Amino acid sequence: REPIDNLTPEERDARTVFCMQLAARIRPRDLEEFFSTVGKVRDVRMISDRNSRRSKGIAYVEFVDVSSVPLAIGLTGQRVLGVPIIVQASQAEKNRAAAMANNLQKGSAGPMRLYVGSLHFNITEDMLRGIFEPFGRIESIQLMMDSETGRSKGYGFITFSDSECAKKALEQLNGFELAGRPMKVGHVTERTDASSASSFLDSDELERTGIDLGTTGRLQLMARLAEG
Repeated sequence: REPIDNLTPEERDARTVFCMQLAARIRPRDLEEFFSTVGKVRDVRMISDRNSRRSKGIAYVEFVDVSSVPLAIGLTGQRVLGVPIIVQASQAEKNRAAAMANNLQKGSAGPMRLYVGSLHFNITEDMLRGIFEPFGRIESIQLMMDSETGRSKGYGFITFSDSECAKKALEQLNGFELAGRPMKVGHVTERTDASSASSFLDSDELERTGIDLGTTGRLQLMARLAEG
């Protein structure tokens, strides 16, 4: 087995998983214990907010053996401190390298706006930032709110500084289950605005999405459809 100093960044990345939707009180040793069932953990990196120092609910976990990674991804949905964890292969380092190489070749491709929908009403802009920020620098996040109730409408827009980072986020996060609902991520054209964004989610599609949401989810879905 190679010592860690002899591993290239690519080799370390291949041994690393990206964890999302973590409990606020989770500690590195909690993750180490959780993942010890699939292999020896070499390192746990919790991602915290630079200003508040509070956890963003995401972390990178590096294993000693690359064979542990697919087993770790298979733990997605298991509860850690009562919250279902999301585990995926780490793309962050590769994404950054690809974006940098791309920018050197042809200059920055410029910002790209993504539509994010089918969100649970309790999801906040800070939560979205924590999930999308590892893919690249975010210029803005706009979660659409109901002016009468003050509640989230369940969709919004995220603008990445670099379009390559946005594409990677779209590839990795479209369909990801967040708070029990598969998130929808799509491109936004110049003509798309907040009023037409609902066309991303027609009623048939919403009803299909709602099949797996359970009774509470379906009630929320019906309320949302009633709101138009």
